[in-house]
Amino acid sequence: MPYCKVAEDISLYLEDYGAGPAVVFTPAGQVTHKMWESQVAALAGEFRTIAYDWRGTGDSDRPRAGYAIEIVAADLCALVERKAVAPATLVGHGIGSHAVLLAAEARPDLVKAIVLVSAAPWFTGERDGAVGGMSQEFIDFVMRGNGLQDARGVPYAQSCAELSEHWLFHRPQPPAVHHALLEQALTWPQYVINAYAKSLMPLDHRARLKRIKCPALIIQGRYDRKQRYEGAVYLARHLAGARLVTLEDSAHMGQIEEITAFNRALLTFLREVEALTRAA
Repeated sequence: MPYCKVAEDISLYLEDYGAGPAVVFTPAGQVTHKMWESQVAALAGEFRTIAYDWRGTGDSDRPRAGYAIEIVAADLCALVERKAVAPATLVGHGIGSHAVLLAAEARPDLVKAIVLVSAAPWFTGERDGAVGGMSQEFIDFVMRGNGLQDARGVPYAQSCAELSEHWLFHRPQPPAVHHALLEQALTWPQYVINAYAKSLMPLDHRARLKRIKCPALIIQGRYDRKQRYEGAVYLARHLAGARLVTLEDSAHMGQIEEITAFNRALLTFLREVEALTRAA
């Protein structure tokens, strides 16, 4: 069955392909396991790939409450344990990268390496003069989408469509791409994304970065206006042994916009991690 029970009353939907060292993919906000289609296809001949949906989203169970980033991280750890794939490489995109960082600190025994895509060392704003996380321009867009800055309110489907059309890509994308992303976004109930966003607001990984010692790869699009590029630079400088790969023709969704370059960087890193593991 394509489900993994991670708590007494919660099962997460997942797709599990391939064999070999495990790579677990955590999606970003308002997308599902489907965002990783091109990566799973590229890796599953050499690695075991597990891509899943957050609780409350996609095809996973939807409890009445419990939508916090710390719970997402706990679900991720439980999935790795219950699928018996530890230590695994954890790949996270956008706000999914926050769950990966929390998991890597809490359970280093489960984590072989981490890959942070379109990531940030905190949720938004500046810390000690350093820029990172979501831009104020994007936060304003989100608030408008929730009716907080527009007395008329904005239909949720419209907000989701504008997210894909105006914030995720550097280059124009064909209608099929936007359609696929809209379908995924609408499997995130508006209440659920709002609850997760509220839990993310105070998040700050600066102290946590010093305690994470596993190999790390940072992949960021040069033109990301949503999750600003400067945050990726900060992560690369403050995570021990981290490497930054810049996608020079991408914005937030580099795994779609530059599939070949993205997959090449990911595969190179994974193979290097496995070579180090065998040599240890």
